[in-house]
Amino acid sequence: MSTVARNSDTPRKPRGQRAPDTGLLSGDRRPATGRQAPRTRSWGLVVLAALLVVGTGLAVAAWGLRVGDKESVLAVGQPVAKGQVIDRDDLVSTSVAGFDAAIPVAELDSVVGKTASVDLVQGQVLTSDMFTSSPVPAAGESVIGLALDPTRVPGAGLDPGDVVDVVAVPGGDGAQADPAALDAPEVLAAAAEVYEVGGASTAGGQVLVTLVVEAEDAARIAAYSAQNRVAVVETAPTGGDAAEKSGE
Repeated sequence: MSTVARNSDTPRKPRGQRAPDTGLLSGDRRPATGRQAPRTRSWGLVVLAALLVVGTGLAVAAWGLRVGDKESVLAVGQPVAKGQVIDRDDLVSTSVAGFDAAIPVAELDSVVGKTASVDLVQGQVLTSDMFTSSPVPAAGESVIGLALDPTRVPGAGLDPGDVVDVVAVPGGDGAQADPAALDAPEVLAAAAEVYEVGGASTAGGQVLVTLVVEAEDAARIAAYSAQNRVAVVETAPTGGDAAEKSGE
């Protein structure tokens, strides 16, 4: 039996123990070679972000204050037809916020006695363009309604406030029309104002046109209308209306 000699000066490794690794997985960080550039922070972006946050907060706060700042304004308590005079009993108060065109309750007296320029429905918040100080019809005027064939109104249609001439046309009984009447048709009313338009402009329907005319012309227009001998022709506005439209 041979015996292996061991050098007593060589340290003996403990059984089961491995030498420590020095790789990336060992957690042993080695100092990087060269000099690392210091991290820089963009202070401009930081300031911009802070300003955006502050600005957004202020906008939200202002909106919240405005929404919560309600005001008592005038509203329609019961329906009022176009052309009718607004009475005190027709109005009620309601609270709204952010409605600049609404009329405050304190200005009630400035509305009572005015004429509705449009149909007012119950619950509607009142604004200044819904009424007028001029009664309809005014002194010396009359309101007349016409039921016209679509071929006897402008093809583009009519709107309230338009100015038209009411023209007499030959009858539809098939009789030979007088050439003189065709060459120089009679104008029953000049510069009449369109007050309201309704009905259907399609073939077979009738266009319902309400006009404001001189009181002395109303009877003749009604008589011609009953014989289906009326047509309306839109004309250019005159006076203040022309100046107003030219500035639009």
